[in-house]
Formats: sequence, structure tokens, C-alpha cells
Amino acid sequence: MIELSGLSYSYPYAAEGARQLDGIDLSVGAGECVVLTGASGCGKTTLTRVLNGLCPQLFGGDVTGSYRLGGRDALAMPVHELGAHVANVFQDPRSQFFATNTTDEVVLGMENMPMPRDEMELRLAEMRSLLGIERLLDRRIFPLSSGEKQRIAIASAAVMRPQVLVLDEPSANLDAEGIAHLATLLGRLKARGTTIVLSEHRFHYVRDFFDRLVVLEEGRVASVYAREEALALTEGELSRRGLRGFDERRLVVGGAMAEDARAACGAKALTLAGERSLILDELSFSAQAGRVCAIVGENGAGKSTLCRAVAGILRGASGSVAFSGEPLSRRKRVRRSFFVQQDADYQLYAATVADEFSVGRSAAARREEAQAALSRVGLEGLEARHPLSLSGGQKQRLLLAVASVSGREVLVFDEPTSGLDGRNMRLTADLLRGLADAGACVLLITHDVDLVGRCADDVLYVSGGKAVYRKRIERQGS
Repeated sequence: MIELSGLSYSYPYAAEGARQLDGIDLSVGAGECVVLTGASGCGKTTLTRVLNGLCPQLFGGDVTGSYRLGGRDALAMPVHELGAHVANVFQDPRSQFFATNTTDEVVLGMENMPMPRDEMELRLAEMRSLLGIERLLDRRIFPLSSGEKQRIAIASAAVMRPQVLVLDEPSANLDAEGIAHLATLLGRLKARGTTIVLSEHRFHYVRDFFDRLVVLEEGRVASVYAREEALALTEGELSRRGLRGFDERRLVVGGAMAEDARAACGAKALTLAGERSLILDELSFSAQAGRVCAIVGENGAGKSTLCRAVAGILRGASGSVAFSGEPLSRRKRVRRSFFVQQDADYQLYAATVADEFSVGRSAAARREEAQAALSRVGLEGLEARHPLSLSGGQKQRLLLAVASVSGREVLVFDEPTSGLDGRNMRLTADLLRGLADAGACVLLITHDVDLVGRCADDVLYVSGGKAVYRKRIERQGS
């Protein structure tokens, strides 16, 4: 089905001689599920862009070697022709939306074919069942949570029944239930013959149906493992590769924790109305300095909304928020907290990586802080790069570095490891742990159980806009 031979590619902004893909040789048979993995920035996303035609036809750049799809020269095919055979789900689902209504987005591709209405309705009903998107249909897209947007993007691609489905980090923004739905969908698509190419860091959910694991390093194919070989890799071998494992982790928590009126961060009766229901429903909680409080719950539960209200970057919520027992206005909370958003592109403004550290600091202090902070997150040597030229995982680590030198008392991180490999997940856990040990109150919004088990002290479970419980983490199980 897919044959890559000596495939190399460099972006137009790349330094002379630098290649994001360097001599890729890879074949994917019809009906196979192949997982691409490797360290952040290894070329996984770029390879998916070549497969779907965006590189070089949209992004520009130079490509050499060959890419054949079903025996045809795919590099010579226009994007619209290639798109009839290869469907895509991007890491950032918003980048592929054209409609503002969820149902309109799912059916858009079918309408453009065009397709008989009864067939469209049949396929839409199939997506309702496979992805569990019934409650997401006929809604505005942009108020949805990141995980909900991802499910709409997956539905809009899968509904076209492509020969090849290419997905870039599809589980990054999904909760446990969403990942289970995703695994079911991919398993069923594979069972009916769809070829699946999956770029992932977290691949425990494909263990029952993937065929091969392809490890990329610096734009090259470093290793290819058959399913049995991949599942036999030890934790040590995976760790040396910077990879996560195939075993899903669980947390064991202790008893409920008492609320503290003098806590470093606390909220009382936070309430915010949404389109159809309350996003926050008289939610109260507290978190201590020197501790990492993981905020968990299903997609759309109100986790990010809660933390935006706490950090002062959300208007319209009623109730009160106090830092160290002092009730604060929204503006004061903005000055005393730092919020790292899930989508790094929204917070990267400067022309270079080093300049992201420039606000409110002298040039000498900025250079020293930037070098030390970038070294802590494995981005040394990238000071002169444009931030938006970094990979998704590198952008996230850059914002972690900026937050680490902000000096704010409350630090909020929204899904900081959604695009990170195992090595950088562990690095992030160490960084968050270090910030808390230095006295900060760290609020961590995440679905990443590995991350929680490595660095968090407490877990706050949010559901339906309410704080269900806050408990101490006892240990991590597997």
C-alpha cells in the first residue's frame, strides 16, 4: 500500500543541510496498523505530513526519494487527489476545522464529494455509535474542550472511509473513556481493511491490534519491531529509547483531604454558566504551596475552566478565589500566577526562543535564565530558532521553561505532556516536582496517569463542574 524509499525532506526555513526526514525506507501493507514513535522532534509529524501530501505541497521545502501509494507516485499527486485515499487527523484538531457547527464539520467532506443524503445519514449514525459523539453533535465547535474537538476531528476523517487513515497524536487530548472509544474505532477500521499509520507517544491503547512499531531518531528509521517484539521490550529498553510502555498505569489514592482556608490557592463556590448547563457548579477546593495538585476528570468536566478562573484569565465566573488566604481580584490573580496553556501556539510571541524569556528582565539576566531553563528541558542550542518552528513537544517544553523562571506563586499547567515522549514526560515530571519543592503551588491539569504518578502529591477529581473529591496520592500501581 505505502512504499517509502530513500525519502528525505527539509522545511523551507531549515538551516542549510538540515533534514527533518533523512533517507526513510519504510513499507506499510494494506490493512496494517503501524505506529510511529520516538523522541519529540524526531520527525513523526513531518512524516505524516508527507504521507498526506502537505509536505511539500502546502509547507514547501525540498523532498527527495520516492513515496508510492498503491503503486502510484504519490509525490506527483495533487493534494485533493491524494486526499481521496488518505484521511488525516492532526495533533491540533482546530487546524483542520472549516465549520463552526460540529455536525456540519463531520459531514463536510461527504457534502463536497457529493454523496447521497441517505448514505451521509448512515455514516453519521455510524460515527455516533463508534465514537460516542451523540452529545457533541449540533453544537458550536469552539466552546468544546480540546478532547471533544479531537473526537469531532476523528469522526470527520473516519466518516470518509479512506484507504489510509493517518493520525498524529490522536490520544493526546483524550480522557480514559475517549481513548477507549478511539481504540474501539481504530480496531474496527483495521478489521474492515483500513490501513492505519499512527504517530504516538502513548500507545498502550493499540496493543491489541497494531502490527509494527517504528522508532524514529533524528529523521531516520532507527528500529522496526513486529508486534510480538515490541510487546516484549522491557521497561529499561523502552526507557533507554525515551519511550513509554504498553502497560496502562493506575493510581492508588488515600483518604479525602481537609480544605485549608490559608492554602496557597483556594476557590469558594465558583460558578459559571455555559450554553446548556453550568460549566462550574459552586466548585470549591484548596491547594497547598510546595505540592503538586493534579486536576483530573473526563473531557468537558470543567478542569481547564476552573484553572482559568483561578488564574484570573477567565471572565464571568462568580464566587471567590484567594491566594494564601487573601481574596484577590481577577487582575491581581493574573499578576501572581502563571498559566501554561495546552495549545502552546497561543503563548509564543517572540521572534526567537531566547526572546520568550525577555519580559521584565535585563538582557544579561535574560540570557543567563534562558540558557539554564532551556538546558533543564532539553532545548539547549535552540536559542536562535523561531518558537513556531519547533515541534509540538518542544513548544510545550519551552513554555515550561518560561514558567519555571516566572517567580509566580501559583503555577498552572494544562496538559503539559500531551505531545511528549517518555523521556520528556519524565523530565517534565522532575521539573514540576522541583517547582513545588521550591515553594510554588503547582496545579496540573492532565489525563496522563504516568505523569501524575511521578510528580503529584494530591489529586482533585472534577466532574460536571463539581469537585467530587481531593485525595492524597499513596502510590502508583500498574
